[in-house]
Amino acid sequence: MASVSLSKITKSFGSVEVLHGIDLEIEKGEFIVFVGPSGCGKSTMLRIIAGLEEITSGTLKIDDAVSNGIPPGERGIAMVFQSYALYPHMTVYENMAFGLKVSGMAKAEIDKRVRRAAEMLQLTAYLDRHPRNLSGGQRQRVAIGRAVTRDPKVFLFDEPLSNLDAALRVATRIEIADLKDKMPDSTMIYVTHDQVEAMTLADRIVVFRDGRIEQIGTPLELYDTPQNLFVARFIGSPEMNILKGTLEISGASAGLKLAETSVQLGENTPFSASDNGRTVQVGIRPEHLFQADASTSNLTGKTLFAEKLGELTVLHMEVDPSMEHALIAKVPGHHDARRGDAVHLGFKAENLHFFGEDGTRLQQTLVA
Repeated sequence: MASVSLSKITKSFGSVEVLHGIDLEIEKGEFIVFVGPSGCGKSTMLRIIAGLEEITSGTLKIDDAVSNGIPPGERGIAMVFQSYALYPHMTVYENMAFGLKVSGMAKAEIDKRVRRAAEMLQLTAYLDRHPRNLSGGQRQRVAIGRAVTRDPKVFLFDEPLSNLDAALRVATRIEIADLKDKMPDSTMIYVTHDQVEAMTLADRIVVFRDGRIEQIGTPLELYDTPQNLFVARFIGSPEMNILKGTLEISGASAGLKLAETSVQLGENTPFSASDNGRTVQVGIRPEHLFQADASTSNLTGKTLFAEKLGELTVLHMEVDPSMEHALIAKVPGHHDARRGDAVHLGFKAENLHFFGEDGTRLQQTLVA
């Protein structure tokens, strides 16, 4: 399989530049996921790799060979689209074999590849069916199988699960992860706006915003050490809570004024005396908040809404009028909070994330 190298890639549509100098190195056998909100440039970047969009400037290499201007069919790439794009008059077998047949491949080799892909994707029992007789998840598996039969250098997935309902998305996501395990040397690039898909599938995630890369890292690197507020809020569901705070530094001791309380951060912090009085943006994930007694709580809020999901309760609370959004806490089990009730919450200092007023991360770790 192939490596993919992007160097200073830009893309403009007329006078509008939609990609701004993208640099990225993808190793052989990696599963890379592009995430970001609609219009951030992730699908445009995928189409550039596929050869479906021309590069305005910069260099694309596939397996160390410059690929600018090389036609899509000669790049050794197979793409799975959001729509299944299956021929309705052909059987599953014929759909998976069609591209190989057009290329002039020997009949025996076609049969071998189709049946191998069908076995991988648990489609053997459906080879004689037509697409109209398949579920949405099965149709998407056929589209993936069609790509597998080509034995490409790089697989490209463009939001392949977005047309499926919630249950099918989970099932097909597991099947894609299983496919990756069965093809460990395959290089795969996957575009999605769903950060749950990104977290569960990726070796590394590339977070896009407004045609630029905000951060690249493993799923847990992005979860544990987001480099700015955009990544902090995008990775994680529900998104990270952000509160305004003021640092209180006295000698070797550091504290934080947060809402109506002061929180001790301990002695081993990255802050110094010069940070005393500094306004910071403080992030805390909903799953890192827990119910506490009034005497030991860090935050007290008024319940706005409670989502009672059985295994946990998601509380939406007002704790600080300066917050743009309600504070969200994920509390295990049942919680009897009603609208207007006061709830006391606690957290551990090591689970706090600190960002400057410009939204950039202030430090990597905090030892309480």
